[in-house]
Amino acid sequence: MPDFTKGVIYTIRTGDSVYVGSTTNFTRRKCHHKSRLYNENDSQYNLKVYKKIRENDYEWVMKPYKEFPCETKLQLEIEEERVRCELNAELNSQSCELNIEPGLSKLEYDKQRYLNNREKVKKNTNKYYYDNKDKIAERDKQYRIKNKTKISEKQLEKVKCECGCISSRCNLKRHKKTKKHLKLMEIINSVK
Repeated sequence: MPDFTKGVIYTIRTGDSVYVGSTTNFTRRKCHHKSRLYNENDSQYNLKVYKKIRENDYEWVMKPYKEFPCETKLQLEIEEERVRCELNAELNSQSCELNIEPGLSKLEYDKQRYLNNREKVKKNTNKYYYDNKDKIAERDKQYRIKNKTKISEKQLEKVKCECGCISSRCNLKRHKKTKKHLKLMEIINSVK
């Protein structure tokens, strides 16, 4: 198990670009980076940092940024993320996600990352839909033409409403606004 009291935040600089990482064994970590840089069979071979180093004729410098003794890997990762944001490290595969406060529990940290990631996905999805509105509309139109009978069968399918009445799926929303439905729901709710 790693000794987190020997934690180190380090930087790799190549050209004007920066990568930030963390480790408990600086020398071994430097060897890993060197190996991945030259080993095409390594799954990490095509990461941004290694591509950039190759573009800069393999000129790179890896230096400790600061020592960071801590108790857990989570604390080390939180500090790495803070430094990554501070230095605007564009070579990291994960972008600067959020402003993380030291001392967060793993659950709070994961929750912040999840919420932040959800916002990014939502933003990217909205951008995609906005940029490809016509293409999506055409795709949906083709789907409706191709699956017309399947869609109409689904819409005409009979379903049971929560009030006990039976309605077709396409009329269920309209049924829920009727006096009959509202009255039956009132009776059901008063019995409970």
